[in-house]
Order: sequence, then C-alpha cells, then structure tokens
Amino acid sequence: MSAELPDFVALKMRYDNENFPTGARAELRRAAEPDDVALTPAFYRLFPGQKPDDRHLRLAFLLPCCKHAAKAKSFGAQLAEANVTEARVLQVARSHAPLDLVQLRRLMTHIESTVDWSEFGRMVWYWNDRAKRQLVEDFYIARFNPVKGDKK
Repeated sequence: MSAELPDFVALKMRYDNENFPTGARAELRRAAEPDDVALTPAFYRLFPGQKPDDRHLRLAFLLPCCKHAAKAKSFGAQLAEANVTEARVLQVARSHAPLDLVQLRRLMTHIESTVDWSEFGRMVWYWNDRAKRQLVEDFYIARFNPVKGDKK
C-alpha cells in the first residue's frame, strides 16, 4: 500500500490524451464491474510500471464516466441539482462492493457529470463508508440549502 496519492488529474489527462488508444478507452467503458477492469490491457496502460490494487481498479472503472473541470461542484451537489432521487443516492451509500461502484457509475453516466478529479479521485481512492457518507451529506446540503428552501 503506497503512502503517496496518485495525481488524479494527470490520470484523467492520460486517459483523455489522444495517444491513449481509443480501443483501450472502449475496454474500460465496457467493463461491467470494477474487477473486470483488471483483465484489460487498458488498465495496465493507465498505470505503467505499477502493480495496481483495488484502489486503481476503482479509479479505472469510473474514469470513463465523467469529465474533469477544476473547482467543479462536488458530485453529491451535482446529483441534487440534477434532481436525482434520494433513494438512488442512498442506494449507492448502502450497497456493498462491487454493486456500490456499479450504482455510482450509473449515476455518473445518467447526469453526465463533470467533476474535479483532484477531489473526486480522492473520494474514489479512499472509497469506504466515510466517503459514502460524504457523498450523501453533499447531496443533502445542496438539496436543502437555506437559500433554495426545502421545496423538493
């Protein structure tokens, strides 16, 4: 387990770079579960010279599903703005691996999210109950903020 965090923005840029093969991107998009990613050459192209673990699998599984923008709103806030139901957000938080990431990926694709990979990547890297709780908190804070009111 390495103590250093990867550069999540650089990873997204590597994935989006025109030198990264289109077929490799398609392999990652077609993966049904995070473990399926480990059986693709694209996964090892993303992390050259490294021995990837489950954290890398999570990143590679979610990388194709959203764009990067510095200082983008949190993913939870984006879910609230897109009027995603509470049940779908809570389904992600209450699910266990690998279903939690599959559900998260579906939400990402559904709302066509643009995230700040420096923050979102950290959440995915440390994906656990605390990260799920942060996602839910961001959702509810954005959904029921005092300025907007409790209208939904």
